[in-house]
Amino acid sequence: MFKKLFAAVGVGGATVDTVLDNASVYPGSTLNGYVLIRGGSVDQAIEYVDLVLMTEAEQKVGDSEVRVAQNIGQFRVANTFIATAGVERRLPFSLTLPLETPVNNAYALATPGYGYAPNVKAAVWIHTDLAIASAIDAKDRDFLDVQALPQMQRLIAAMGNLGFAHVSSDVEIGTARIGQVASSIGCYQEFEFRPMQQGFSRIKEVEITCISRADGVYVLIEADRSFRRDSYCSMHMDQQWQNVDWEGRLRMMLS
Repeated sequence: MFKKLFAAVGVGGATVDTVLDNASVYPGSTLNGYVLIRGGSVDQAIEYVDLVLMTEAEQKVGDSEVRVAQNIGQFRVANTFIATAGVERRLPFSLTLPLETPVNNAYALATPGYGYAPNVKAAVWIHTDLAIASAIDAKDRDFLDVQALPQMQRLIAAMGNLGFAHVSSDVEIGTARIGQVASSIGCYQEFEFRPMQQGFSRIKEVEITCISRADGVYVLIEADRSFRRDSYCSMHMDQQWQNVDWEGRLRMMLS
């Protein structure tokens, strides 16, 4: 009786640990691993086991901004079962990450030849939720190293060749729209570029938003100019993106 009472308040109850085959991933890639359930001191009914893909995003609250945890994908690993006391159980999983998963590997996002890596505020992690009937839920958190897509790296390199360094990136709560395409995970990532040589450019800052789809990467470019209004333009890096002069395309857009 006392063991059941303790387990209900989290003492001696079942525990959960998610083990990833590889924490370094790409948007749209497959994440494999297993959830390890360790039975506690008594048998417990597990209502479900979910893996929740989370990111940290900025949200405007009044005149300020706060950082919040944003759910960008949820996956059911198991439904109801009994976690037998003292017994380990492995629940294998294989899930596909959304193409819009924020990227956060600063080295993969760095401007080639530039001496500094960007300040990337785009934590992404797997939150494991083990729902236990009549007891405190067990939870686990595993961070992911999300690499940049090749199209993003090509875009960053092209901006570097035009004299703009990628200096920071963050995730914003809301919806980004590029033509008829809209972001779909409740948030979007922005990449901020600034001139490598201050004072030699009419453009103070460039913000780029990418929305990845199966047919390529849609790109929104916002240029903050010194003596003119901000300008917006967009383009599509389709399946033939490797054959395009992106320096020339960007130069026309930023002129």
